[in-house]
Amino acid sequence: MTNSNSCDTCRTLFHQLGMLPLSTQYIFSLLLFVATNKKLFSLNSQIHDIDTRQNNNLHLPLTGLTLVQKGDTYSGCKIYNHLPPQIKNISNNVALFKSELKKLLLRYVSIVLMNTISKIIRIMSGNNQANVKRMY
Repeated sequence: MTNSNSCDTCRTLFHQLGMLPLSTQYIFSLLLFVATNKKLFSLNSQIHDIDTRQNNNLHLPLTGLTLVQKGDTYSGCKIYNHLPPQIKNISNNVALFKSELKKLLLRYVSIVLMNTISKIIRIMSGNNQANVKRMY
């Protein structure tokens, strides 16, 4: 399909094909779940009357249990709260939200890819074992 070598990294191929890596697909699915089920969550403005910058963020329940904090709904809300406002504002239109979210995540993946490639190039050009240990 891409005429690539078996030793080529999948990350660059995913980027070329406009596909999300598995970890990013998980984030995409979490955010879609939150956007399509917003009625299950409450906003900070519904919890208290204090006018803050986080008024329109989803309310995260106070919990000390890591089991809850690592759960899908809690993690989804936390990631959703970090989305740019222009993407949060279109979350009622699921089709538009999906396409804009995928564009955002693809941009994020390409930035991570470029940082990783530049880090590898620096390590290869420096040929220093200390740099290699720092990368891992």
